[in-house]
Amino acid sequence: MTPRKGAGLVDSPVRPLPRPAKPDRLAKVLGTRLASGSYAALPEHERLAAVDGVRDTFAAAGPVDAERLFAVGLDPERLRGELPAPDAGLAGRTLELYDDLLGLCCGHLVEQLTAEPSFAARAAVEQVRVSGRTRDAVDALLADRASPVAEALAFEQRYAAYVAATHGRLELFGLTLGRSAREWPLDTAYISLAVSGGPEREIPGLPHTGTTAVTAEAAFATTDRLLLRGSAGSGKSTLVQWLALNAARRSFAGDLADWNRCVPFVLRLRAFTTADALPAPEEFLRASGVPLTAPPGWTEDLLTGGRALILVDGVDEVPVRLRNRTETWLRNLVTAYPEARYVVTTRPSAVPEEWLSRQGFAAHTLLPMDGDDIRAFVAHWHDAARLECASDEERAQLDTYETALRQAVGSRRDLARLATNPLMCALLCALNRDRRMQLPRARKELYDAGLDMLLVRRDTEREICGVEGVDLTREEQTSLLQRLAYWLIRNGQAEAERADAEEMVAEWLTAMPQVRGDAAQVFAHLLIRSGLLREPAPGAVGFVHRTFQDYLGAKSAVDARDLGVLVKNAHDDQWDDVVQMAVGHARPEERAQLLKQLLKRADRAPKLRHRLVLLAAACLEHAPELDPAVRELVEVRTRELLPPRDLNAAEELAKVGELVLPLLPGPAELDKESASAVVRTAALIKGDTAFEVVARFREDSRLLVPFQVSRAWSSFDTVRYAREVLSASRWEQDFLHVQSAEQLAALKLLPRTHSVHLAGPYADLSPLHVVEDLQRVFVFENTALTDLSPLRHFTGLRYVGLSRSPLLADLSPLARPGLEYLSLYELHPALSVEPLRDMPDLSSFSLGHPLLIESLAELPLGSALTHLALGSQARYVELAGIERWPQLVSLSLFGQAQLKQLVAMAEPPRLESLQLSDLTGPDLASLAALPDVRALYLFRCEIPSLAPLRDHPALGLIRLWQCTTPDGAPIDISPFADRDDLTFTVSPETRLLGEDLFGPGRVRRD
Repeated sequence: MTPRKGAGLVDSPVRPLPRPAKPDRLAKVLGTRLASGSYAALPEHERLAAVDGVRDTFAAAGPVDAERLFAVGLDPERLRGELPAPDAGLAGRTLELYDDLLGLCCGHLVEQLTAEPSFAARAAVEQVRVSGRTRDAVDALLADRASPVAEALAFEQRYAAYVAATHGRLELFGLTLGRSAREWPLDTAYISLAVSGGPEREIPGLPHTGTTAVTAEAAFATTDRLLLRGSAGSGKSTLVQWLALNAARRSFAGDLADWNRCVPFVLRLRAFTTADALPAPEEFLRASGVPLTAPPGWTEDLLTGGRALILVDGVDEVPVRLRNRTETWLRNLVTAYPEARYVVTTRPSAVPEEWLSRQGFAAHTLLPMDGDDIRAFVAHWHDAARLECASDEERAQLDTYETALRQAVGSRRDLARLATNPLMCALLCALNRDRRMQLPRARKELYDAGLDMLLVRRDTEREICGVEGVDLTREEQTSLLQRLAYWLIRNGQAEAERADAEEMVAEWLTAMPQVRGDAAQVFAHLLIRSGLLREPAPGAVGFVHRTFQDYLGAKSAVDARDLGVLVKNAHDDQWDDVVQMAVGHARPEERAQLLKQLLKRADRAPKLRHRLVLLAAACLEHAPELDPAVRELVEVRTRELLPPRDLNAAEELAKVGELVLPLLPGPAELDKESASAVVRTAALIKGDTAFEVVARFREDSRLLVPFQVSRAWSSFDTVRYAREVLSASRWEQDFLHVQSAEQLAALKLLPRTHSVHLAGPYADLSPLHVVEDLQRVFVFENTALTDLSPLRHFTGLRYVGLSRSPLLADLSPLARPGLEYLSLYELHPALSVEPLRDMPDLSSFSLGHPLLIESLAELPLGSALTHLALGSQARYVELAGIERWPQLVSLSLFGQAQLKQLVAMAEPPRLESLQLSDLTGPDLASLAALPDVRALYLFRCEIPSLAPLRDHPALGLIRLWQCTTPDGAPIDISPFADRDDLTFTVSPETRLLGEDLFGPGRVRRD
């Protein structure tokens, strides 16, 4: 996680913020710094007298706590003015040092307070107090003499209340049947979903745990700029709503507490597709439909002050022709206001993988709901439904429905595949209740049942008809809605002007003379009664979810015989579901014609071939009747694209469904990248056939493959998978990933396991004791664990990783000989490193946690250390003391300051491997001071040129991971073309110039 920033009042914070230092310690450390500068000639006894004088001043002043700092308006000079006078014995240069040191300490005290996790909450309380006093003062003045500050504060409170009211409730699909309520408290309906967490920070020469899943909240806590990908119905917009609500309420907790200082702006891009330009900051409120007028400069002040939370929802809902405009708008916004926080959502296929990466956006993908997520969602849906029950009998019946649905989803693979996102899961909940536990099996059947439920049964069961002066049959409603949906799709819009919609309805009604009522009445009926339309802003209309728009529009396209239009737009991600649903709606001969045309276009457009063939293959799932020759043709063409080469290809291939499973090859025919992608594909598809595909790889020990085999555990029956797949390995070099209580209990079936990666909130580690000889354990995202004592049970334990476990403060249960590797990342703020003294065999140490140390000299590590990694939260630790580890051969640093310290040493360590992260314009020529470095890893660095490394004598490997140049041009590696002893490994999104000059194998994409 990036260290929390303070107010920027001081340079070179004493140690990693936000851990506060007492004034006594500040005086000592800062006094030493000043003594090495302009006061270098001052005798030591006079320097110590000045330091003691500052200490005495603070001691006489009493506690300098948050209340006191707020009382002086967080102004270091005001604080200094309130402190007692110095001792009369100080004079001359000693008194000057005292004055400078006292002012510097005051600045650091304010800086530390503003960086504390609790500062936002404290500031919020103080702000409320101040705004209350301001409001009282304003009431006593004439309106035209009101203070601008008071006006801004008062407006912020009004705006927060408005956002909380408008985003505090959620339309939870299916709960409107036969009832009056349309919305439910977001607190009741919301569940936390998982996102791809990205790879653990790699330490050269050390084992890695692979890509992990994290909660969405944890992902937000690690960055100020996040690109969130997710398929239709995956919960992107709900997550945006949750962020806006908590920001308005100031109710974020834990690692997100600092977000409580933010003011949210929700910008749904579908509202701007017909606008000439995207909104400027002063237009944010109007553009998002907020009927409040902000004071002049209010939005600008929030953006420049870093308090704005910009929530941009739905890049995929922007027509392809306008996406470059959207990207430019976002880039300009981030450039102009780099201190603000940004969250952008999109469907995965709408933008390239590296989209906005050069602007510092971290990309995460919402993962399909697993069994635990589905159970949680079903429980939340039924909890909300119980709020409307009028009797105990209704509640009891609802309990029966909930139990039946949980069992059905757990036992029926077809239902489990349907329920992998919140929208589909909600639809299943509603249909299960409406149909009294008789559920459909396919997606099209599910939509058909949902439409029947919404368009007919909802009002029929409520005995409602003709309320708007019209009485439409299901067929009449469906016909009108289909035409509206198809019009929106063809025009690349998510919403229409209400006046335009009414005009179109009037035109369509000319062919429906049996319908009573005029166009306005019919449209009102569709908007109010159908349950499928909504009015997101006055004068606008759209479908409640894009999924229903695509389903209805596809039927209209088929009825209009627009197969050519479907094929022409099939390359556009916005048409994916439209094309697939059209295959389901079409008659057999139309279905065959559409699929053949898709394949013909794939032949004519080589750049689109992969996408169009996979789309045709995905359509087969929706084709209950199809010419066998056409089906065979699609399968043959799909087989040509196999195997998947990477995990992105696996994600796309899995959308095709079971069709691809018989086509997937075994491990003997694949390299390790394709093998891991095949396992991932099968895990996403699930089912018995997929189980057999994964089982082929159970003994494949090549890098990446065991990780995917372990990760697939959640896709299949826990016990069977443990016995038949996981038991084939002892899990020595690779981690067995345990992600649920059920999997933890199943470890008794795998007693020979040596390495366990345990993710989740488990307060007790003693269930691990069923493992006979645990040698490596990685504890990840455990918000309940406080005690590591159960790990004493394992006498052979040599590797321990502790990550994102904020209650862990005591490392003493690990203090013993034999432990070789220890990683500490985001643990308890009061964590002590004293137990490190009793780990004499520790050779590899990774620190990604802020500690109460100034330099490496304060780390009580033994002389056996060979690998040291300092992460982002250890960026302020100075390298003084590194000479204590003569065997150190691998070092990982974060930021410019540590690199400068390393190369400036008179005798730097004889490193063989160096990893540098998050550097801007690093002085690579200075690496000549490290002549033994053979492997250089550059992670997320902005590199003007690699040419200074051309003549480095030992360098044999350069790895570039998410690296760029300042102007966005490719990184030039041509100067190294004649260095036959040098190779490059490059992440996929890193662009290179001169790659064609290198022979085979010298430049590898990793």
